[in-house]
Amino acid sequence: MKKPDIVQISDFTYSLKIHGDYVSVLYQSIKKVMKSIHYDEEKSVIFFSAENVLSFKEYLLEHRTYKKCIKMIDDLTKQMINLKKMGYGFYGFDINDILTIDNTFIFCSTENLLPVIEDNIIFYFPIKTPYFSSPEIMKLTNLPSEINYKCSFYSLGVLVVFYLLNNYLLVGNEIKSVEEIENILLPLNNTKIYWFIKRCLEENIDKRVLLLI
Repeated sequence: MKKPDIVQISDFTYSLKIHGDYVSVLYQSIKKVMKSIHYDEEKSVIFFSAENVLSFKEYLLEHRTYKKCIKMIDDLTKQMINLKKMGYGFYGFDINDILTIDNTFIFCSTENLLPVIEDNIIFYFPIKTPYFSSPEIMKLTNLPSEINYKCSFYSLGVLVVFYLLNNYLLVGNEIKSVEEIENILLPLNNTKIYWFIKRCLEENIDKRVLLLI
């Protein structure tokens, strides 16, 4: 799928054009996170003001802090919740799917976005496993198949661990045990983010929640 087009129009004004299916839905979810944007529905593009626009890879080079991780969790969770309200959900994320606009994080790709029907995402065709995936997606072998949309909660937990601890939980597509994950999370023990990750990585998909308290 073609990458989003980001154009700097002036010193502090940008446009963002996203490609693929369900683009209007994704734009609407972005508006819930970024209030001061203009959505040109006819041209299928949004306009916004910003001082810095960085890819997630660029952002990671110098911005791994606990406080900024809290902001990332809040922004991406908000976008995921609003997508679900509109009947859509991600089944995983790739590192290029995330954009940072000043101190705001957004999903800017529809590549892993599909309709949610009765809390399930239905797969009719083979998919490429996202970088930030889940056990359910990695075990997907039969088509058509249905998977609870909460598979993306696990993906967000993997993303947060990668962001804050620089540790990728799915090396070689291996699904780590509860004990292995617990050891990795030791530096965060009993923090807000620790419990958020634990809720995301719950083995029972029905018990997964996006809750940061």
